[in-house]
Amino acid sequence: MEKNYEYEEDLDILYVYNNPLKEGPIGNVVLDNMVIDIGENGKVLGIEIDCPSPFFNLSREQLKNLKNAQIKIIKIGKTVSVGIFLSTESREHSFQLNIPREYSEKASH
Repeated sequence: MEKNYEYEEDLDILYVYNNPLKEGPIGNVVLDNMVIDIGENGKVLGIEIDCPSPFFNLSREQLKNLKNAQIKIIKIGKTVSVGIFLSTESREHSFQLNIPREYSEKASH
C-alpha cells in the first residue's frame, strides 16, 4: 500500500495527501500552522502541517513511522469540516478543523 503522507523530520513538516488522481492545486487556505491545498470544485487535495510534533503531541520518530494518515471531509451547510487522523503503533490521534465554506470557495478562484 502506497503511503499517503510525507514527513520531513529535519523541518518537522507533515503533508497528508487526499489526492489519488494527483490533481494540481488551484489554490490554498492558510490557517495558523496549516496549508490546505484546494483543487477543482473545492476538493481538499492535501494538508501541510508545520510543526506537527507538538501539535499532535507526537515525537518526530512516531511521525516518521506512521501506520496510517487520513483526511476526511464533511460539508455541512456553510462550513467544511476537515478531520486529520494519524495512526501510530500505540494509538490513533485526530484533529478536526471547521472552515467557513467561503474560504474554500475563495481559494478555488
